[in-house]
Amino acid sequence: MSTAVKTAPLSQVLITGVLGSLFVFAITAAIIAPFGHHTFTDWVGTAFMAATPAQVILGLLWHNQKPAFVATLSQPLKGMVLTLITIASGAIVFAFLLWGVGQNQGITPMLVQYAIMTIIAILFLVPIWQCWPFKLLSKDPIKVGIYTLVGAYVIAYILWIVFFDYSMLQKVGHPKYFASLDPSGLFDMWDAMTFSVTAVGLVIVHMLFDFWPIDKLTRGASQPIRGIIATVYLLILSWVLRWVFVSGFGMQQVEYMIRVPVCLILGTFLVNNMMQFSLLTKIAQPIRGILLTICAAIMAIIMYKVYAYGSYLHTGHELGMGPQNGFAKEIWIASAMLGVTFPVIFVVSGFFNFWPLKRPA
Repeated sequence: MSTAVKTAPLSQVLITGVLGSLFVFAITAAIIAPFGHHTFTDWVGTAFMAATPAQVILGLLWHNQKPAFVATLSQPLKGMVLTLITIASGAIVFAFLLWGVGQNQGITPMLVQYAIMTIIAILFLVPIWQCWPFKLLSKDPIKVGIYTLVGAYVIAYILWIVFFDYSMLQKVGHPKYFASLDPSGLFDMWDAMTFSVTAVGLVIVHMLFDFWPIDKLTRGASQPIRGIIATVYLLILSWVLRWVFVSGFGMQQVEYMIRVPVCLILGTFLVNNMMQFSLLTKIAQPIRGILLTICAAIMAIIMYKVYAYGSYLHTGHELGMGPQNGFAKEIWIASAMLGVTFPVIFVVSGFFNFWPLKRPA
């Protein structure tokens, strides 16, 4: 997610991006293949999500240059060290998720959705709130990053207990419903989850615009005014987008979440990160952002088909969709995209900077 220097010829960028994307998909498939269906969607997907907030700090905030000694390393050692830092952070967080929030009940829908909320929180805190108010506590970027990371887990927990209600699972006799884990918040679990994922999807899409709409709307305001205005704008836009597809087009909301925001996030990463932020750079905003969003939307449609077929290859049969099938296909695709592929993209494009496909500068 960190910006790249746009010096390579476009043809080289495209070749590296395409090969790098194929490499990402191959790694994703290799990670998923050894595990059974439920082991993958429950344990593997959640374990990867536990490491994602740390990756956001390493990549988006520290630009893969912190801790300081990392900047002195060459590839592939640099990528290995950053990956090990991520794994260590993920292991600590995963233990916290299981024995803290999860109360040692294994992987439950409540635990998984809290893990997703931590990713949503960190992606609001870093690019939208610019680590406010945590940067007021220190000028040391390492401390700011750590404070922001911890703050994301606290904020995610507050949002989770206030807005998420899992009583629906109790009504249908879900085997992984535990009353002690149910925060009994204001909204049904899927209403809250689909809205939250829509919001973070819009944050990611705005990266294609270099946050042009938010910069125009906030008119150079400093934090926390910028963060407040941007958050309100994104939440309103999220409500409208979700309403159009769910109420307007009549799409089942979990299917909408996968087909639209989740796939669009992956499409955005493929168009932006995997292409080294180098596409259409001579076109001014917001036209550039609109064109890149169209490209990301096309990739989103393709990626849904690819991952839907991947679920068939992995399980050996067609997974059912909708509540009557426990959202089996939707959860598999979400786990593969949000759980595994996104972190792998960070590793390939950020930590290793496309090594060995691209020579170090």
